[in-house]
Amino acid sequence: MSEEVKTKILDAAIRLLETSGVKAFGQVKVAREAGVQQGHLTYYFPKKADLVLGVLQRLSQRNLSELQSALAEPLDAAGREELLFKLVRNLFVDRKRAQLLVGLVAEAADDPVVRSVLADGLRHQRRVFAMLLGRPEGDEDVHLAVAMLRGMGIEALLEPPSPEVVEAVMQRFRTWLARRAEVAS
Repeated sequence: MSEEVKTKILDAAIRLLETSGVKAFGQVKVAREAGVQQGHLTYYFPKKADLVLGVLQRLSQRNLSELQSALAEPLDAAGREELLFKLVRNLFVDRKRAQLLVGLVAEAADDPVVRSVLADGLRHQRRVFAMLLGRPEGDEDVHLAVAMLRGMGIEALLEPPSPEVVEAVMQRFRTWLARRAEVAS
């Protein structure tokens, strides 16, 4: 029962961050969204920072599950690249993820523990991108690519792109990566 309540609370917190951003991310609002008494929420997450860390762990589990499912079949270099571009497209057009990222980054500004957990997640994302691109860990182009994508996600949050713009940006991203691969070899 307790894991079920915790999951319910964390999923409600994620929904609030995705739809309303950090302004809706308070314990009272999360408890209401989860349909639980605030006492239940504070039992599992005594401080807001505990709730934020729980959200980060839940998101990590969700993202890892999505990635493992996508990598269930062995992929050649072309398959890994296609998977990467599918992930990129999703990052670029998924407003909920962008809203969630912005909210968590805002929390990280005031909390070194949250900042550390988000930084770990960022490093993991870079490792995944490097693996999918067949690049070494720490590759500067991977670092730049992830930063561009996060920026594009935030930009799309402010001004949602049309499908034509998404395709044009994706093509430019493919071209940029291909040029960088030529330079690297």
